[in-house]
Amino acid sequence: MVQEDQALVSTVAALERRIRDLERLLTLGLVGSDTEAVLQQHTVLLGRLIGDATLGNILMGPFPSTTPPQVARRDDGAFYLGGTVGVYPADGTFGITANVLYALPFHMTSTPNFMDEIAIEVSTINVGGAGNVRLGIYDDDGSIYPGRLVKDAGTAITGLLGAHKITVNESTPRGLKWLVAVFDVAVELRTTAVLQSAGSWAMLGAGPSNLNFNAIGWQVAFSYAVLPEIYPAGGTKQGSLPIVYLSFKPGGWS
Repeated sequence: MVQEDQALVSTVAALERRIRDLERLLTLGLVGSDTEAVLQQHTVLLGRLIGDATLGNILMGPFPSTTPPQVARRDDGAFYLGGTVGVYPADGTFGITANVLYALPFHMTSTPNFMDEIAIEVSTINVGGAGNVRLGIYDDDGSIYPGRLVKDAGTAITGLLGAHKITVNESTPRGLKWLVAVFDVAVELRTTAVLQSAGSWAMLGAGPSNLNFNAIGWQVAFSYAVLPEIYPAGGTKQGSLPIVYLSFKPGGWS
């Protein structure tokens, strides 16, 4: 009985020390771009202090706190593909449609999470005139569907072959994100694409009416403009989408 009491006293004392440490850190405050970001950081900190690794996961995404090898990444400017998880997809070309907001899933790890650049690759020149693409990142809404806008990265021209990159310069908590693209011209324009084949992240499942159709991401009608704060409802599942690439640099927070 005495041993049990001593163990209880020791446990309470340890919890009190952790609470005092937490109070000091909360008094100092943590840097974040908005109230939600600060809350997310505090939540993760609380989870670490009390030894509950699931606490941060609940608010910050349904992925484990450790990074699985399939999504290990470097922060040296290398680009990583949306619609895949650490494997090389069977890519091809994709004839895009103007005024459609395409969305590819992207697993954001706890580190690196300071986004450097976002990009697409034009594989066929738009002979109908110089067009534009607008790129950005959305959070997941909790139902494996794009939700709130994280960053509207801006526009790049699509009238030239090759890679077209836009600076992001933004950090975001770990979890499921969506890389998006919308084009204003589609005449003879094709981009490198991820297809419903080996290597793609078919996280939206197959079927139900056709088990040979594996869905990778979403698309929804959207007139080319500044990206909306909330991804439009009513999107349809897609098995082939234009690849959106993302690179990282040192810094940010997790």
